[in-house]
Amino acid sequence: MKPARLALAAVLHAFAPLPAQDWQPPAAAELVPRPRGDAPVLACTAAELANLRAAFARGDRAVTSRVDRARERLSAPVSFPPRGGQHNQWYQCDRCQRALVTVDDTHHRCPGCGQVYSGPPYDDVVFSRQHGANLQRAADAAWAFAIAGERALAGDAAAILLGYADRYEQYPYHSNDRDPTRARDSGGHLEEQTLSEASMLVREIAPAVDLTWPTLDAAQREHVLQHLVRPMVANIAKCKRGKSNWQSWHNAAMFCGGLLLGDAGYMQRSVLDARNGLLFQLRSSVAAEGMWYENSFGYHNYTLGALCAHADAARVAGIDLFGHPVLQRMCLLPARYVMADGKLPRLGDDVDSSPRQAAAALEAAFAATHDERLRAVLGTTATWDSVRHGRDVSAPVPATVLGSEVFRSAGHAVLRSQGPARMSALMTFAPFGGFHDHFDKLSFVWHAFASERGVDPGRARSQAYRLPIHAGWYRATLAHDTVVVDGHSQRESGGELLAFESSPGFSAVAARTSKAWRGVEHSRCLLLTDDCLVVLDHLSGDGEHTFDWLYHDRGPAAHCAAAASAPGEALGVDGEQYVHWLGAGSSEEQIEVAFTGGPVSTALRVAAGGPTTIRLGTGPVQSVDDRVPFVLLRRRGARATFAAVLQAATRGHEVDLTGVRCETDPLGTTVAVERGATVDRFWWNGRDEVRRLR
Repeated sequence: MKPARLALAAVLHAFAPLPAQDWQPPAAAELVPRPRGDAPVLACTAAELANLRAAFARGDRAVTSRVDRARERLSAPVSFPPRGGQHNQWYQCDRCQRALVTVDDTHHRCPGCGQVYSGPPYDDVVFSRQHGANLQRAADAAWAFAIAGERALAGDAAAILLGYADRYEQYPYHSNDRDPTRARDSGGHLEEQTLSEASMLVREIAPAVDLTWPTLDAAQREHVLQHLVRPMVANIAKCKRGKSNWQSWHNAAMFCGGLLLGDAGYMQRSVLDARNGLLFQLRSSVAAEGMWYENSFGYHNYTLGALCAHADAARVAGIDLFGHPVLQRMCLLPARYVMADGKLPRLGDDVDSSPRQAAAALEAAFAATHDERLRAVLGTTATWDSVRHGRDVSAPVPATVLGSEVFRSAGHAVLRSQGPARMSALMTFAPFGGFHDHFDKLSFVWHAFASERGVDPGRARSQAYRLPIHAGWYRATLAHDTVVVDGHSQRESGGELLAFESSPGFSAVAARTSKAWRGVEHSRCLLLTDDCLVVLDHLSGDGEHTFDWLYHDRGPAAHCAAAASAPGEALGVDGEQYVHWLGAGSSEEQIEVAFTGGPVSTALRVAAGGPTTIRLGTGPVQSVDDRVPFVLLRRRGARATFAAVLQAATRGHEVDLTGVRCETDPLGTTVAVERGATVDRFWWNGRDEVRRLR
């Protein structure tokens, strides 16, 4: 077996599925409520409650802090907003496209132009926060009562639940549209989306009802169930979304609601519905390796939270959903994608995801499956969830050295090196993932020295989905480390894997897309060594085209001697209105760009390849005020080749690149990376063969 195959085999073995088990989906007859007593039926098992009580008795801060927080709130009055909440996407200034700053409940100021907004939908976004805080208070109080046994805590939770039972059906039904009265099946009373109401029911309302049940009298139980839980579940259930993260939360809410209401129909629908249930979703919405179809770890983790909450409530009720092999692969996936800085690649509509953001889901999965591989992304400090599930955080974590790996079905390749920089890079050739995906085929991200270097912008932290900047910048090809053709963003498209190689000190991936633009094929090869990343692009068209090669870096400053002139007229690229141009120039020689200003810097060298227009600029990342520098290199013709090398440097590990050369012949392209008298050569035939030449 070749070294490349050996390295890949080691990684695949580490994350290979566990030996086949005799797991079978539950039948309808199993999806029925248990007889209701005083013990919880979905929040936790008796053993888990005992774990929490024991930790509280010994003063474990992971538990006592939540009880203390609930006690502190007892003296504060509960304030119920006059109506339901609204989506955070409305909490921005339309003119400046900046998130608003809350002055008070009815005044909201733009930090850019200073305009103050008032009334709906701005007040309603604050109402949403207040509803969320109320329900979190109820859940905290309910858990604190179950642990400490203080009736005042149960009374606080009950007052909030009964208050919402009084109001839920009275709050106007509304949606997240500009006109919230527009009739949509996705609206709600407490929140503007069935998605939001489902999440609230699963995370706060259902556990609070379950844990305070012994303290409620018959009339209170009836009121909460019939005027809060039942109408909320009915509202959620009417909205069918099939292949969608919404439906994952809907299913979890129907299951939890069904348990509380004693309604087997909701429980069965949540799992078995042929076009919406959990089994349908795991069959139709997940790539073979376990990636949620939207190709964003923000939404992978978000959906995983719903699926695992569903499975965890089922586990407490004696039903095994965690045994589903697809769900297990979804749980393992964050450990396989983790980058050099401990985070997950920022793909699609994401901000800053990490395996720790999925900790609650993964703790539940570990408790159910005892899959030791999950320990790699579970912390070594006690948390509420680790205590509840009884995981020993002091147990040794299995040593796992991640190598390079290709995810053929998901459409990603992760390259890793073990040199001093501990680099990692990801290239995407994924199928188009819909609303939360971006037009960024063959783009890459790159990390080195535990730092993000090559940047994907993800989405605005303020969830500016409705604003022009979302489609105009965040989803636009210009914002990503790839190539723009003729000034236009890509079309909805996927890519095709051409080659993948991995051996000690060297790994590579090659892919292409022929549908991102009409009449143009783009092929890209990424090659990672222990100290540099080589990016090689071939573009060919059916006539003359304009090709703009892009690289965005985390370094706050960019310098290029060949781009020292003041920027001229606009280039005419989709998304350019969000760019601040810093410098311009042209060259027919090798191009050098330095990204500096932090503890880690980046050196970029691009081989000569004919007349090249150079632009330096900055573009948004998490907001219009959070910006990173980037370089755009423009070449024209029927064909173009870009050969670039990136090297990160920090104190004690300085840049030693001196140049890069590129030569193409009928057999392929050779890239020579020069370090003084030392030269490393790499060869790609443009298709399925990549080599490091000795």
